[in-house]
Amino acid sequence: MHDARPAGSIIMHEANAETTGASASGERCSARASGVGSDEGGSIEEMAEALASAQASLHMEVRRRRNAEDLLWDIVETLPEGIAAFDADERLLVYNSAYLASFTGLGDVIAAGVPFETILRRGVEAGEFVLPNMGGTNREADRETWITQRLEEHRTPNAVSVQQMSGGRWHEVRRLRSRAGYVVGVRTDITALKEAESRIRTQAERDPLTGLFNRTVLIAQLKTQIARHKAEATTGALVVLDLVKFKEVNDTQGHTAGDALLVEVATRLVGAVRSEDGVLRLGGDEFALILPGVGNQDAVERFVSRLKEHLGEPFTLLGRVIRPQATMGVCLFPEHGEDAVELLKFADNALFQAKARERGGHCYFNASLRHGMERRGTIAQALREALETGALDIALQPQFSIADGTHTGFEALARWRGRDPEISPVDFIPVAEETGLIVPLGRHVLDRSLAAARRMWDAGLDPGVVAVNVAAAQLKSLCFVDTVATLLKEHDLPARILEIEVTENVLLGRSSERIERCLRCLQDMGVAIALDDFGTGHASLAHLKRVPVDRLKIDRSFVAGIGERTDDEVIVRTVVSLAHALGKTVVAEGVQTEAQRRFLAELACDVGQGFLVSRPLTPDAAQSYLRDLAGPI
Repeated sequence: MHDARPAGSIIMHEANAETTGASASGERCSARASGVGSDEGGSIEEMAEALASAQASLHMEVRRRRNAEDLLWDIVETLPEGIAAFDADERLLVYNSAYLASFTGLGDVIAAGVPFETILRRGVEAGEFVLPNMGGTNREADRETWITQRLEEHRTPNAVSVQQMSGGRWHEVRRLRSRAGYVVGVRTDITALKEAESRIRTQAERDPLTGLFNRTVLIAQLKTQIARHKAEATTGALVVLDLVKFKEVNDTQGHTAGDALLVEVATRLVGAVRSEDGVLRLGGDEFALILPGVGNQDAVERFVSRLKEHLGEPFTLLGRVIRPQATMGVCLFPEHGEDAVELLKFADNALFQAKARERGGHCYFNASLRHGMERRGTIAQALREALETGALDIALQPQFSIADGTHTGFEALARWRGRDPEISPVDFIPVAEETGLIVPLGRHVLDRSLAAARRMWDAGLDPGVVAVNVAAAQLKSLCFVDTVATLLKEHDLPARILEIEVTENVLLGRSSERIERCLRCLQDMGVAIALDDFGTGHASLAHLKRVPVDRLKIDRSFVAGIGERTDDEVIVRTVVSLAHALGKTVVAEGVQTEAQRRFLAELACDVGQGFLVSRPLTPDAAQSYLRDLAGPI
C-alpha cells in the first residue's frame, strides 16, 4: 500500500501523544499515569512503576493497531481492483499496486500528493484513455470536454462509470466519499466482460457466413442516416436485392455451392461500394445496401448499372462458370419516407415489382407503388374483419370428364361478396399471403368447401372430388395435416372426397422438404394431391418425380391456344403424355369451346374445367346444378 506519509506515522503519532499525557483524541491520560508530583502521596518508585506499566500497555496497543493496519493494507494490496484515495484537496493519499498497474505509462506520475487532475491530464496526453466523440481528430476542445466531465464525476462521487483504455482494455470506475471526506475510487478491469459482450453482439449482429451486418442492424443504421440526411437536406438510397436463380444453384450443386455463391456476392458488394456505404445480409439470398449522400436518382441509376456489371463478372463455382445476377428494389430517403421500418417496406415493395417485371432488373419506389401499398393495407384490415365475421365465402366450379362430359367434382374458389365493388381474389389472396392471413383464410375456405360437400351428400347428391387450393404457409404449418383430419371428421366426410391443389412455386421455397413431407402425410390419409398451373412455374421434372402428386392441371393459358398456336398445342400434348406415362391424371383448365374439348379428348385428357360447362357457382347454385344435371354435355 502506497501512502503519502511515512509508514506507521499515524500509529506513532498516537504513541507520542500518550507518552506526553494526551491521547490521539486530545484526552488526558489516566489519573494514575498523570499523578506525578501530586499531593496524593506515594513514593517515586510507585509512580515510576505505574508510568512504566502505562507505557507498556500503550506500546502493546500500538503494536496491536499496527498489526491490524498492516493486515488491512496487505489485504488491500492483494485485491485485483485498483484502489486509490484522494483528500479534500483532490491530492492522492494512498493507492495500491493494482491502481498503479491499471495505467501502462504513468509510473513516473502516480505518487502520493499528486493532484487527481494532474494524473488525469497526463493520462490523456499519454494516450491511456480512448476518448469518445473525438472523430479521430484529437481536437483540444474535445479533450477538454472529456476531462471536465471526468473531474465532475470525481467531485460528485457515488457513481459508476466505464472507461475505455488503451490496448483494448476496459475499466469500471466506482467512486465513494468516506465519512472522513476522502474520495475513494475503485478501478475494476472488465476487459473480459466487454470482450464477451462484443462476441455476443457480433453473433447477434453479424451474419456468420459472410461476416456482414444482418437485419437487426439495418433499422438502427437507417434511422441514423435518415435523421442525418433530413437535417442536411441531402439524399440517400436504400437498395434491397436478391439473387436470380439462387435456389437453382442450391438444388443442382448443393448448399456448399450456395454458400460459396453468397460469400462471393457479399465480397463483390463490399468491393463495389464506398467506405461510408453499408452492406448487409438480410437473410437467404437477400442483401441490402445503404448509400448515404448519393445526390439524386440519376446517380443511383449509374451506381446500379455499375453494380450489375460488377456482380455479373464470371467466376468458377465448383467447376462451373456462372455470372451472378440480382434483382433490386430502390427507394430514396428522406424523399420516400422518414421511418426506417416503413422505408424497408418500400424497398421490398419495389423489389417485388422488379421481380414481376424482369428477373435481374430493378425498380424504384414511386407514388404508384405507395398507392398500391396503401390499398393493400386497406384490404388487409378489411380482410381481418371479414374473417372474424365470416363474410368470406366460396364459389364452386364444376369439373367434368373430357371423354363423356359427366360430372367429376368441383374446384373451390375463395370469394369476398357483400362489398361494393367486390374485391377480386387476384387482389386479396396476395394480401393474405403477405400479411399471414392466408392461414386462417385457407382454413375458412377448406371448412366452407367441406360443409358444402356435406350438404350435397345429405341431399342425396354426389359432389365428386372437391379440390381446394392451399398456400405454402399452410403446408409449412406443423398442424395442417391435423387440421385437415379434424375438418373431415367434423363434416363426417371420407378423405377421398378432398383434393389439395398446390402450385409449382410452392415446391421451390426454402421449406420445400417440409412441404413434401406434409403432402405425403395427406396422401397417406387418402387425400389426393394436384399440381396446379403446371408448366407456368419453375419446377423441374425432378420435383415431379419427388413430390407426391396424383394429378396435373394444365394452365388455362396453354388451353386457350388450342386451335390457334401450335406451340401451345405441343405443350398440352406433352403434358398429357408425360402425366399418363407417370401414372397421373390430367385436368385442363379454362376449357371454353367444344373444339378445345375435342382436341383434349383426342389426347385422352381426363378432366376439364371451364366456362364450356359452367362458371363458378355459389354453394346453393352448385347444389342445384347437380340436381338439374341430366347427363353428359
